Amino acid sequence: MPNWNAIEASFLNQPYPQQLGELAATLARLKSWSQKNASREIVPVLLAESLLYVNLLQKQSHVNNVELTQLQELLQGWVNQGDKLTEVANLASISATWSERVLDMSGLLVAADSKTA
Repeated sequence: MPNWNAIEASFLNQPYPQQLGELAATLARLKSWSQKNASREIVPVLLAESLLYVNLLQKQSHVNNVELTQLQELLQGWVNQGDKLTEVANLASISATWSERVLDMSGLLVAADSKTA
């Protein structure tokens, strides 16, 4: 069982762009694990971790981010399905799309591109 307090503390110690990057990475892991047969144990943990990150981002953001709210509702719906989560392939596709969207929101790729230019 994950140590949610330690995960939350570590997440909150990162700057906002890195927090978005961490969320994007977790969503990418969610995509990967949801495509594997062993996903029954890992996917719920990654869903909970993603939802935790979105909730923390929403709490500390002074702007109501419509995209994060949409992601939050989607993740909560998947968490509520629990063991009845049937559309695993759909989960993989949607989480991959959201991973890219959140990574774009972070600006981390733009910052990396400007350093290499």
